[in-house]
Amino acid sequence: MLGGRDVRKIIVAYMNEKNKKIRRIIDDPTRINASEASQCTRLSYYERVDPINSKSAEIFQTLLTYGFKQSFENIESEYKTDNLTLVIAADIILEKELIVKLQITDSLPDSPRPQDLLYLNACLYAFDKLEGILIYVRGDGKSSEFLVAKSAKMFEELIRRARVLSTLLKEKRVPIVEPSESCMTCKYYGRCYIMERKETSFSIDSLFGKSKDESA
Repeated sequence: MLGGRDVRKIIVAYMNEKNKKIRRIIDDPTRINASEASQCTRLSYYERVDPINSKSAEIFQTLLTYGFKQSFENIESEYKTDNLTLVIAADIILEKELIVKLQITDSLPDSPRPQDLLYLNACLYAFDKLEGILIYVRGDGKSSEFLVAKSAKMFEELIRRARVLSTLLKEKRVPIVEPSESCMTCKYYGRCYIMERKETSFSIDSLFGKSKDESA
C-alpha cells in the first residue's frame, strides 16, 4: 500500500489496459486476424466474445514481446477474399524479399509450431513473397531459425479456419474443442474441460489383476 492506495492493483490495471490496446480485438466478424485463425478457434472466439483477463505474468510477457517487435518494422497488410478480410502483420521484411517472424520463447523447439507456420505462410501471401524465416528467441539471446517456403495448401487451411471463426462469431456459436498441449496453459481450460478430482482406490497394480499383497 502507498498513501492508502493498492499500488499492485494500479499497476495490474494499467498493464491490462495496455494489453487490450496491443491486442486490438476487432469487432467486425468479417475481419479476422491471421493470429486468430492460426490458433485454437475456441480461444479466438472467447477472446472476442467473452474474454478473461490475463494473469500478470502473461500480460508482462505480451508487453515484452510487443516492445521487442516494435524495434523492427512490424508492417501490416490485408488479404481480401470474397466477404472476408485477413489482417496480417510482418515483423521484418529483409531486402524487400524475405518475411521474418520473431517469436520469444522459454525453450527452443526442434521444429516450428504449426500455428507459427500458418501465420508466416499467410504473411507470404499478404506481402506476395516466396520465402520466410521463423525465428525463435530465448531470454538469454539464443535462437533457432527455420526457413519456410510458400504453401498454397497451408494458406487454404488458414482461410478455411478464418471463415469458420467468422461464421461462428456472426452466429454467436461457440466453436468445438480443439484438444492440444496448449490447452494445459490456456486460461479458458475450465470452459472446455470439466474435471472433478476425487480420491479413488484405483491403482496401476489393479489394472493388471494384482492384489496389494502380491505387489508388496
